[in-house]
Amino acid sequence: MTQHTIIFDLGNVILPFDPVKPCRVLSEMCGKSEDTVCDLIYRNNLERKFEEGTIDGRQFTEAVSRVLGIPLEHDWFRDLWSDMFTENTETTALIHRLAPSHELMILSNTNRWHWEFARENFQIVTEIDNAVVSYEVGVLKPHPKIYEAALAKSDPSLPAVFIDDIKANAEAANDHGITGIRFISAEQVENALEARDCL
Repeated sequence: MTQHTIIFDLGNVILPFDPVKPCRVLSEMCGKSEDTVCDLIYRNNLERKFEEGTIDGRQFTEAVSRVLGIPLEHDWFRDLWSDMFTENTETTALIHRLAPSHELMILSNTNRWHWEFARENFQIVTEIDNAVVSYEVGVLKPHPKIYEAALAKSDPSLPAVFIDDIKANAEAANDHGITGIRFISAEQVENALEARDCL
């Protein structure tokens, strides 16, 4: 077995999530369809700006209030917008197998609310000390800067592997000397890591 830096995406790899879940609640409140609410928040790039760190939580709350035409109380909306995650226990088990022998890291497009919620509610996230998150770096995957930030925080003597559910993000890692693996399932990733002498 060869020691590696193994980098995991957070959403839909460690923590599956339902981005429509809060939109269902907001739809009932504002009288717009779920699709319309999702369009106004996601396709209007409000969530993207939050994940890039160009707006903070209060600005995100104000922007969503404005596009939906309803007043949203900040703390209530933070809790609603954060509660969309579950845990992939098969990925957790794989991480526990890898942890004794490898340097582990999280590399995620996420906002402060989601990152804090994940750390407060899922122990596996706190067990991986090393992390690079988009709202702190100021760019989203697959921007080169975020991969460079991950490499800067990792041991340069170790080969790096990156696991992401989005194909473009996994492929972009290859441009930076990181072996990208697209996540389909924990079993598929386990097999891919075994093929690379990580297990």
